[in-house]
Amino acid sequence: MTWQIEWTYSGEASLKRLRNWVDAGTIDAAVQRYAATGEGDVYKAPGDHWGALRLRVGRYRILATLDRGEGVMRVLRVYRT
Repeated sequence: MTWQIEWTYSGEASLKRLRNWVDAGTIDAAVQRYAATGEGDVYKAPGDHWGALRLRVGRYRILATLDRGEGVMRVLRVYRT
């Protein structure tokens, strides 16, 4: 399934706060690749009971949800581990 990408306010703000724009571009590319192909290093963290997924991109994690009814991947947050 191909997903439409929706960056929430907090997701977009956390991406814009990254100091390294190369990393930000890599993160955006990983989100687009996952939405288009389902490829990526994805896991569910303990306690993510409401359908959240986490996409690993180097030292960063992208917290997102998949809305199967709407076909939308919502990016909630980008953070560094």
